[in-house]
Amino acid sequence: MAYKYGKNFWFLSLSLFFFFTSFNLILPELNDFISSLGGADKKGLIITLFTISPAISRPFSGKLSDTIGRKKVIYLGIIFSVIISLMYPFCYSVLFFLTLRFLHGFSAGFTPTGTTALLTDLIPSDERGRAMGIAGAFISLGFGAGQFSGSWIESTFGMDALFIISGFTALISGFLLLKVEETLN
Repeated sequence: MAYKYGKNFWFLSLSLFFFFTSFNLILPELNDFISSLGGADKKGLIITLFTISPAISRPFSGKLSDTIGRKKVIYLGIIFSVIISLMYPFCYSVLFFLTLRFLHGFSAGFTPTGTTALLTDLIPSDERGRAMGIAGAFISLGFGAGQFSGSWIESTFGMDALFIISGFTALISGFLLLKVEETLN
């Protein structure tokens, strides 16, 4: 049963929820943001660049996960996410914005890779499928919660506040990870 997975699993799953909520908060508003910078014709690069950088970083983050530790790799992704989210309000050019999108994608290459390795260590082999499904549900909930609330936050508090809230949501993810024990010794 899922209740037997222990506190490490549940804190890690909550951490995943907040991590994925963080970058999905801003996603619905990025088309308007790049248009306001004069880059309406570059909207396709918003997701493209965010997708390319995780593809580049995942082999490296996987190797690092096996050498320096799973949590350190997860934290690298969270730190990238926090810093980049807090830098978006300082974007005044399309090039700088697209550079931030590329760099923000590294967080998506590090945190999920380290998390998968850590989950695999935490869960007995005969329970991994179910546990990964539960963790995946937390990821999906993060996608939904972020995209559901991002536009409301932007319309109520403004774009800069949305970026700041995104950064702090990633920070919450990091604080939850403090409760999880490292499995690589």
